[in-house]
Amino acid sequence: MKKYLLGSLMTALTLAAASGCGSSRDVTVSGSVADASPNMANGPIRLEFYEPGGGADAGASTGLKLVDSTTLTAPGPFQQTVSLSGSKLVVVAVLDANASDTCTDGEAWGESSATVAADDAVNVSVNIVPQTRCPAIAAE
Repeated sequence: MKKYLLGSLMTALTLAAASGCGSSRDVTVSGSVADASPNMANGPIRLEFYEPGGGADAGASTGLKLVDSTTLTAPGPFQQTVSLSGSKLVVVAVLDANASDTCTDGEAWGESSATVAADDAVNVSVNIVPQTRCPAIAAE
């Protein structure tokens, strides 16, 4: 019976490790979004939080994984708790002039990346600037 239970436990642990279960943690992201040009169109600001693909800090070659998003009504400070597996975070802020909940070519946006501190907190500052194309994020 003990052998059967040990085998079942090992199988469960292996499946949990393979699926990444329990490997993420809550990270407090605080910071600010600044509007670099006072003449930009009005609209909500969509904040998107990404980590390197698969939760590992493997770099841009694996793409980015969207882990959370929120909307601000105006530029300024923000705070959001997101679930991350790795220690890197990329924040994209889009001035969503057409309120489509996504970036549309021609909308202003900015991007910032940071490393999560040992206390599971990160502070970022994102400057939104006029752009002709949306960010090239190969999201998973």
